[in-house]
Amino acid sequence: MPSTSVRPAGVLSASREYRDGVLAALGRGGWNADLEALAQAALQRLARARQRTLTPHAGRAALATARTILFIVAPLYAAVRLLNVAPAWTVLPLLIVAGMGLYGGVAILHDMAHGSFLPSRRMNNRLGHLLAPLLLMEFGGFRRSHLGHHRHTQSACDPKRFGVEHREETTHPEHCSLDLCPTPIRPPLRLGAACVALPLRVRQFLYLTVLPLAMGPAVLLFSGEFSVARRDWRRSESWLATAASIALLALLYAWSPRALVLFVLALLIGHSFTFHVFAAHMSPNQVYWTSPRRSETADALNVSDVHCGALARWLGHGLSDYHSLHHLLPSIPCYHLPAAEGLVAEDLAPLRAPAIDLLEPHACALLFDGIFSGVVHKNRDAWDYAHSGGMRRVATPEADAPRG
Repeated sequence: MPSTSVRPAGVLSASREYRDGVLAALGRGGWNADLEALAQAALQRLARARQRTLTPHAGRAALATARTILFIVAPLYAAVRLLNVAPAWTVLPLLIVAGMGLYGGVAILHDMAHGSFLPSRRMNNRLGHLLAPLLLMEFGGFRRSHLGHHRHTQSACDPKRFGVEHREETTHPEHCSLDLCPTPIRPPLRLGAACVALPLRVRQFLYLTVLPLAMGPAVLLFSGEFSVARRDWRRSESWLATAASIALLALLYAWSPRALVLFVLALLIGHSFTFHVFAAHMSPNQVYWTSPRRSETADALNVSDVHCGALARWLGHGLSDYHSLHHLLPSIPCYHLPAAEGLVAEDLAPLRAPAIDLLEPHACALLFDGIFSGVVHKNRDAWDYAHSGGMRRVATPEADAPRG
């Protein structure tokens, strides 16, 4: 089972209570040593299971891959056929399912970047380079960007802290992260920040329906070195991956122009789910350290799992649903995450950042209000500082009322 999200009435209070502990850690200059000690027994049990039963397995990998392929190809094929006899809007459910399938493809690629999806690291590398162009991504850049994120998780130089590449000035109170964001995504970010003033359920509806129209393209085009706009064009692998992606799109167009359009739309939907993985590091529950007093275990426990329903969890191989667990032990393949979670969930529950269920209005607003406010407003307005400890954390509105 995924980590348990808080009951609706207690979402805000649970987050507030957890962040009271975060504030105490900020004042001390680091996590309490007892936190890691309390987690050690669970982590040791998890590590032993990883060696015995949670290892990469070719059969389980094949089943996960088959499921992903089936739920990409079948809905897209059905959508192409349906367009011949029905209005365009009728294909939307099929596109959402195909998008979730493509999100599952990202989860598989993510494991290949860690060398954990298949037993052979060489095969993980080779198949990663083949799979990435099918998702319009580039494997080498994705692996470098993602492993760099793991090295700097919950530190101020982690790009997921600001949503942009870290610079020295990004921690200054007068800095606005929007200034470093690519120009095309600034208007959607401003629009998102304006939504904070809307009623709670209206915000949730917009965050789950309109937001993907912007976040999917933002992830695909601008989210890291693997994305289209930020590839390292000095590397031959960037050119090869781009050529392979163009060839795929040309083949789709040759079969059916409609197939090309539907694939791109489904991929953008899929990458809007990928954004939830970024969001796991960007809620009001997270702290970003500027001091050297950090703990790898405590920082992993500070990641919030993000849930968006059982179907997204199943087709997405639990990529955002078990993200805290993934940071605790990245070598566990995605198809073993549910079993691994069952081993440690009860012991780690009191130590973890609260999970966020996007289908619950308060939790959804708590997350996205914080993301947009933290990027669009100046740091002094959207972030709390603890100067004595040299650290900071997100501070965002928790009630239905807009920021004063």
